[in-house]
Amino acid sequence: MPKLRRRDALKAGAAVAPALMGAASPQVANAQADNNQLSEQTGQILWPKELSNPLEARIVVFTTVSHDVEASISFYRDVIGMTLVDDRTLPGKLTSAPGIGKAGRRQILLQMPESSRSASVRILEAPSGAQPIRPRPDSGPNDPGLLVMEGSTRDPAESYHALATAGTKMISPPRYYWFRNTTWGRNVDVMSYAPFGPGGEQMFITAQINNDRPEPSYPGLHSGFANAAIVSLNQEPVTDFYEKALGLKRTSQMECYQRNCNELIGAPANSYFLWGNVGSGVSIEVWEVKASKGTMYPTSLDRTGLAMLTIRVNDIEKCRRMCDEAGIRVVGEGALPSPDNIRPDGFTLRGAVGELIEVIGT
Repeated sequence: MPKLRRRDALKAGAAVAPALMGAASPQVANAQADNNQLSEQTGQILWPKELSNPLEARIVVFTTVSHDVEASISFYRDVIGMTLVDDRTLPGKLTSAPGIGKAGRRQILLQMPESSRSASVRILEAPSGAQPIRPRPDSGPNDPGLLVMEGSTRDPAESYHALATAGTKMISPPRYYWFRNTTWGRNVDVMSYAPFGPGGEQMFITAQINNDRPEPSYPGLHSGFANAAIVSLNQEPVTDFYEKALGLKRTSQMECYQRNCNELIGAPANSYFLWGNVGSGVSIEVWEVKASKGTMYPTSLDRTGLAMLTIRVNDIEKCRRMCDEAGIRVVGEGALPSPDNIRPDGFTLRGAVGELIEVIGT
């Protein structure tokens, strides 16, 4: 038998390869050829503030659920400095939001007396046996969902001392961190700490410490609460939800890889995450934690902790149409009474990581 030379073997192999692998179809060949052609691409941009919030959406109420309503009143009134503006027993059929249950639950509303920009805090009496939304210490910032409500203070040391004296649970003393926010054109140069309210709701209290900071507009130690942070392992579905449901566009993006900030939020020391805002004036931060896995904690009005954001829009019917066109399902009809919604009217949505959003009109 004649020997097959190496060159002949290579030629034979090249001839057999298309039969083994499947010869390229004309369509594949044309597609490969087209890779060398110019084509238009699309991407996501950071929007200017003036175009980022067409429905003028704004958080107007943070809803917390507490087993000890009196302790919650005392915390927000006597420690934070809010004023009790409403104390009632809820009738039935105001809303069908998940977990609202039967008539007879107590609702408390508190406001900061001097600040129109801060949101109200709603305290709902927890049903008997209600479990926490985010059990501690099992949950953390790598677990997707509604994480905190945030407010400001004139002095982080005085604020921390006031809360510590009242026996407030906290993750750590105030921590310093700095970011350069190029999209805002200013530095984020702050000290913050993370306390927990009597219902188990987590919050941030933050003080600006940069030397060009404006004087606080509030007369007391605290400003109240205006900002919410929503945690995800992938920010795109969260950003997409708020754009489709409320018209909010992404306005900023920053990154965090700071041990101090990780200590503040109770994250592992080497944690890395992205964060930024959707819309302007609505005060929603979306975080993307770079973690391989986490547990999503959906909120509900029959579990304790930070349970729901109430967002006011300038055209509630347009907002409803936007949700319908995007295939976003309404999970509750009606709304709880609040200073911005004396005649309860609205609907409830569930966000991309399980957070409840009550939408009301102006």
